[in-house]
Formats: sequence, C-alpha cells, structure tokens
Amino acid sequence: MPKAKPLKILFLCSWYPNRTNKTLGNFIQKHAESISRIHKVEILSLVSDENINFYDCVEKKHKGIREIIVYYPKSKTRIPIIKHLSKIFRQYKAFKSGWEKVIETQKPSITHVNVAYPIGLWAVYLKKMKKIPYVLTEHSSGFHSKENGYSKMTLKICKLILRNASYIMPVSDDLKSHLVKLHPNGKYQAISNVVDKEVFKIGSSNSQKKQFIHVSTAYEPAKNVLGIINVIKKLSLQRSDFNIHIISDGDTKKAHELARELGVLNSYIIFHETKTTLEIAKMYQGKKALVLFSNFENFPCVIAEAWMSGVPVIATKVNGIPEYLSNKNGVLIDPKNEQMLLDSLNKILNNEIEFDENEMRTFALKHFSYESISEKYNEIYRKVISV
Repeated sequence: MPKAKPLKILFLCSWYPNRTNKTLGNFIQKHAESISRIHKVEILSLVSDENINFYDCVEKKHKGIREIIVYYPKSKTRIPIIKHLSKIFRQYKAFKSGWEKVIETQKPSITHVNVAYPIGLWAVYLKKMKKIPYVLTEHSSGFHSKENGYSKMTLKICKLILRNASYIMPVSDDLKSHLVKLHPNGKYQAISNVVDKEVFKIGSSNSQKKQFIHVSTAYEPAKNVLGIINVIKKLSLQRSDFNIHIISDGDTKKAHELARELGVLNSYIIFHETKTTLEIAKMYQGKKALVLFSNFENFPCVIAEAWMSGVPVIATKVNGIPEYLSNKNGVLIDPKNEQMLLDSLNKILNNEIEFDENEMRTFALKHFSYESISEKYNEIYRKVISV
C-alpha cells in the first residue's frame, strides 16, 4: 500500500517561544518537532509586544519548521471594554498579516490549535470562511476551578472554540474531565507532552553531593516553590549531604528572598535562570530526583523529561500527574504536605527507595517519545481529513 502523502499542518499557537518570552510554550514547539517527522508543519503565533508601536511579522526556520511570529503593539488604554475590543482588532490585523505568509506556498490541510484561548478564535474563522477543519491540543490549567481559573467570559469563548473543533486533545485525562464539563459532546483523546530521546539521556554527575532538581516557571501559587524551600531548610537541619538546583524562567525574586532569609541560598539551594533544552537535559543527568510540589498541574513535560533521563520524580497527587506516576518511577505526595515531601527526600537520600533508570527510560520511550506521540496525532489528522 503506498505511503500516505504528507499533509500541511498549520500550528496556531496561543503560547510559543518568542522574543518576549523565549521558553513560553516550548512543549508546543516539541509537539511540532515530533509531528514534522510525518507532515509539513508551519507555526503561526500572535504576540503582543509593549516595546513596539507597529506590526512586525518575523519568519524563521527551526529544525526545518517554518515559524511565523507576528508581534503587535499592546493597547495603552485602561478602560476594560475598549482594551478588550482593541486587543481583538490588533490580533485580527496580526493574524491577517501572518495568514498571508502561510498561504504563500500552500493552503493548510488542517489547523492544529495549541491552547484554545485566545488564538482558537482564528481557527473558527478559518473553518467558517476557508473550510479548513481544526483540532485542538489543550495545556492550560485555566480550566481548573483554581486561583488562576479562566473568567466566565473567557470560558464562553473557549466553549465556542471547543464546539467547532473536530478533535480535542488535552495533555491529560484530568484536563479532559474539565473540558468535558464545558463541551460534553466533543471527540476527545488525551495525548501527553513529548520528549526528544536524542536529547534527554541517562547520564552521571561528578558532584560529591547528592543532588535534586526542580524545573518550572516558578509560577505561584501553582508550583509552590516557596514550599520546597521551606522543606529544604528543614532537611538542611538534619543532614548536609545534598543540594537542589532550581531552574526557572519565571520570577524567582520571592524564592530567592526566602532562601536567603532561611540561610540556604547557594549552599543547599542553587538557582539557575533560563537554560536551553540541551543545558536542562545535561542538568537532569545523575540527579536523585526531580522535585515538584505543585498545588495544581496538568501533566508537565519536565516529568517526562526526567524519566527519559532515568531520573525518578517526587510530585503531588494533583490533576494529570497520577495518571503516569507510580512507585516504579517516583513518589506521590499530598499537595502542601511539607512533612511528606521531607520524608520522601530523606528516603531517597538514604536509598530506602530505589528505582531502575533503564526501566524509567523504557516507560518514557513508550509513552512520550517523538515516534509515539507523532503517530497518535497522525491517526487523528487522517480521521479528520477522511470525514
């Protein structure tokens, strides 16, 4: 049977790495990399930039993927309704500019929306006006009824976007349960984040101390980095044979201040600013565990990266994490329970809990590799095209 012809997939991205935030939605970029092994993928993302007063359409290549980022000026008004309408108008102008670039070569077969709000509106437009179907991958914790939950107006817009999608693909079953409440009649399939097995590998560390690692945006209250620091202080009063490396592209000012106040900064806690994917992959190697103490999550790609690197994970029993984390690849603890985190760190340091690094990598290859994830998306694309 002849091999099916590659499709042109337009990734419409609410989040995507750009000049104002170099790591925003880097997990979406990795999804694009995996899919580009089968299909032709192009990126279109619209980014507000407070440093410009004009529309700036920037095109570049990333691993063979054509990326079109359109920067548009932020509205200066503080009047909510005018600010909202102005943003829609500015986004429309930015979208029109980017769309003209997209169709220079070939009309997309499918639009693949990444994070419904706000860019999903333009996928609805393309479906209605250009007859291009779209699928949706959702990552946002805004659908959770938590501190950073979406407003009622935003949820109404998301409902419209969900209703018109041919397939909805949340990154966890837990996130799916929240989306189903908003749109119960959609076609759903959970597809997780992806990890490049050629970048994240098992390795060793030459450090004399046993090391933990935490990788996140340090967004509070979601990530609860301050809770991790409190526990590290308690652990430092019991032993001195360890440290933790915290890598973040977010605002860690409060975390720095607390670590300094508790006397653990640069001794037990070492902060690192934004790192490249290759640098982060190297830093996983030889670590005792990835530590996440989140109050709410979906399924962060850092967990899959750790397992691909043969590193176990200590994480909280929230949202999508328990769907993959078991006693074979980590330790589940209750959110905000600092004693449970302290006990888990001690047990791993004392080798009371041990893990097989090769078994963890095999698990990651099965569930999160480029090959595994791209084939899942390919099956859905073909179903949509055949309808």
